[in-house]
Amino acid sequence: MRIGLITTLSTNIGDDFIREGICAVLQEVFRGQDLEFFPVNKHQPLTVYPQWHPIHLAQYTGYLPRGKFRLRQFIERVAPKLKQSHFDSCEVIVQCGAPVLWHGCYRCEWAEPLWHEVIGRVCHRIPVLNLAAGACYPWTRQPTQLTDEQDRAYIQKLLAYCRVTTVRDELAQRLCKALGPEPFLIPCSAFLAAKKQTASMPDSGVVLINYMAGAGHFEWNQGIDASAWFRTVKTLIHHLSRRHKVAFLCHSEAEFQLAQELDFPLPRLWPKTPQEYFNVVSSAKAALCNRLHASVGLAGMGIPSISVCTDTRLLMVKELGLPYHFVQDVESEVLEHELEHLLTSRFREQERLLSLQDETWNRYIEVLTEVLL
Repeated sequence: MRIGLITTLSTNIGDDFIREGICAVLQEVFRGQDLEFFPVNKHQPLTVYPQWHPIHLAQYTGYLPRGKFRLRQFIERVAPKLKQSHFDSCEVIVQCGAPVLWHGCYRCEWAEPLWHEVIGRVCHRIPVLNLAAGACYPWTRQPTQLTDEQDRAYIQKLLAYCRVTTVRDELAQRLCKALGPEPFLIPCSAFLAAKKQTASMPDSGVVLINYMAGAGHFEWNQGIDASAWFRTVKTLIHHLSRRHKVAFLCHSEAEFQLAQELDFPLPRLWPKTPQEYFNVVSSAKAALCNRLHASVGLAGMGIPSISVCTDTRLLMVKELGLPYHFVQDVESEVLEHELEHLLTSRFREQERLLSLQDETWNRYIEVLTEVLL
């Protein structure tokens, strides 16, 4: 059985967590069947077509002395009508998590070539699942509805293409509900990626720090002071390291280098695969994270954390019952107090998180079984 995946590849281990969780659920739903997962990188949407497909001729039009743009548009308009995408031979197609709603989402590079040209054509005969979808907006400017007409039209079509939509945060649920059937609110599938691997969390375990400049990918014109966050993290590490082992947990080269700038002689951990990640963090006892999928991935092992970020993806962490803060609203004293509380209660938190994980697993199984079987 071939299952197509709309995902992000070789960019962020958080996307791997999302995909791992979804694949684990599908393997359970189709237990006993031989599954082949075919991932398509949405940031390279034309890879949904095999190399021999005429649509790839579009990339060579740039070499022409004249008429290059018109010819490219012609190829991209006509070639999809020949069909023959990789997804045409799939029995199920899954949109794997990540933000789906943001201001200007209709302009995303995969909207036309992947959603409209392929998914819109095959969705009547192949079940399309939109799983763990999220919303990403500035924390201080959270929308009550989609006001951009083009965003509304795009999301409305996307929801109509899908047999079922699950969302990972309450804002995504509210925005989608206004445009179609109410989606299921279930924690992000990344919460399931550890596959029952639990952390030991000994007293000698480490407190992990996942640090990003300014606490997130984007500042969103919210007046965020990256230097203030730098000082906050530095003060926090200085205090924590008197009582606990501390290590940096990095998701990228940039974070690996930034950790060095904090000027502490601490281990810098940069696991490259989900399995390596869960092995590396297996003895951690708590964490502070700017990467929200660091928090979600750790929670899947029962490791509690505090999330600090700049946007509404924080609401994904809220669904796990873990503490979270907008970066402008928090100081090192508050974070230190909350971390010490998590450390003291970490085994109770682990029990709660693993119970929620079982609940989350069962909800995904229930929803997908109803749609697919």
